[in-house]
Amino acid sequence: MRRGMQLAPALALALIVVGVSLALGACSSSTATAPEPKTTAVGGRDGRPNIVVIQADDQTAAQFTRRVMPNTYKLLVDHGTTFSDYIATTALCCPSRASLITGQYAHNHGVFANGGEEGGYQALRDKGNVLPVWLERAGYNTIHLGKFLNGYWKVGDDPAVVGPGWDDWQTLINKEDAYYDYDLSNNGQVVHYGDKASDYVTRVLQRKAVAAIRDYSKVNAPFYLQFDERAPHVEHNKSGPCSGHTRYPLPAPQDQDRFRHARPPRVPSFNERDMSDKPAFLRRSPRLNGADKRVIDKHWRCSLASLVSVDRSVARVYDAVKKAGELDRTVFIYISDNGQFFGEHRVATGKVLPYEEALRQPLVVRLPKRYRDGAPRVRDVDAAVGNIDLAPTILDLAQGRSCPPAGGCRTMDGQSLMPLLTDQGKWPKHRSLLSEYRVFVPHRYGTCKFAAIRTPTTLYAEHYSVTDLKTDKCAKARPPEVERYDLQRDPFELRNLCHGGKLSNCPPGRSQQRLEANLQRLRKCAGVRGRDERVDGRPFCG
Repeated sequence: MRRGMQLAPALALALIVVGVSLALGACSSSTATAPEPKTTAVGGRDGRPNIVVIQADDQTAAQFTRRVMPNTYKLLVDHGTTFSDYIATTALCCPSRASLITGQYAHNHGVFANGGEEGGYQALRDKGNVLPVWLERAGYNTIHLGKFLNGYWKVGDDPAVVGPGWDDWQTLINKEDAYYDYDLSNNGQVVHYGDKASDYVTRVLQRKAVAAIRDYSKVNAPFYLQFDERAPHVEHNKSGPCSGHTRYPLPAPQDQDRFRHARPPRVPSFNERDMSDKPAFLRRSPRLNGADKRVIDKHWRCSLASLVSVDRSVARVYDAVKKAGELDRTVFIYISDNGQFFGEHRVATGKVLPYEEALRQPLVVRLPKRYRDGAPRVRDVDAAVGNIDLAPTILDLAQGRSCPPAGGCRTMDGQSLMPLLTDQGKWPKHRSLLSEYRVFVPHRYGTCKFAAIRTPTTLYAEHYSVTDLKTDKCAKARPPEVERYDLQRDPFELRNLCHGGKLSNCPPGRSQQRLEANLQRLRKCAGVRGRDERVDGRPFCG
């Protein structure tokens, strides 16, 4: 049996608490009174770690630098493990967040987009069988701050209702994208924040995080804090250097003029000169003009400036944990939900497309020595990992299982990162990850349905439905429009080896056959060989 995958027997008392909490989360909102923290069923300090996840909204890997985020580098990177090949398996907010709390690909948790029939919280399958429920069952106090899955507040009659499994619910509702003039559910009661400097959403969430750490560190049960930041997502701003007809991220008042002369890296794929190798739906993209570039530069500057406050949040959360005497008992995880385009491949803004700018994300884990089984700190990991691996890792640390109190465990597609964090145990040498997306109503991305296989050396994508420019509707692509890139020789994805997006132009031979076969396997996969039972005869994900 793998370390940490069994529920500690001493935590049986937590099952009673979970039943009550789930009923509240599924049926009615709790009061705004601060919840009473759980304690363990036995005396003494629980030996398992507190776990703090801080998630930015739309931060790119290129924006995760020491210059932009000095506190995060000093406190987490310099004392933790950095994963250089971490991706969001669907590069869009809601699907990515769904994978975080399920450990599954979109085809298993059901969320392919942010809204519509295939997206938003409404599409999430088995809503009461998610990470906070599993952690609550394992005896953790669970705290959510900030932005949850898109449209959560629209499902049901009460927009302030507490999500399943969360003991302390401080979650944005109504205007999910706002930095000011928004509503927040304070454990079931709607609280409005206005236009004062103190209402800036990152500052409000910072204060709540510090208070939660102070309160929940006083008991002998560990806590799980998921701090879902608002920045650097865009919104319509009324004034200041980040206002305009276009939506931009909004920095904190004291950070408005930070990075005012910065601009995104002009990498070789920026405003790509020759798009003849790309599929037809991308090949038609016009080159960026001067106005486009000015908007892109402004978006970049405002993103960096808004991340200053996120970096400040990391420092204040860290300091609160340190002040509480919990630093050597707390695991910190820093991530972003997806990347963003800033003119690469002529894409002025947006995400979704399975290119590196949207897929590749920052991931840093600060794992205290006591949870490394005596192993030295691993500074850098270049193995292929994804957001589907976060829930298994958190459960491994929490000694929990992906099962609600009523039974019916969720089969996770990801794997615990502990072997990589401790340099102990096995990890797949040639791991492939899946990226997938599906909508019925066209969006600006051009593609309506695709699946891609991503390895450390290769990206291969098949677009099954694309926007028909004549009808402005999604139409099947027969045969699929395809892309294949050698990420070692062509890291900026300038040369599609399946030239023009045609399957007939792909390189012949076994490597192409293996990519096609593995992609079809991953599109149907569930679970991990050797850990899980096979689900309905489907192939394993790893």
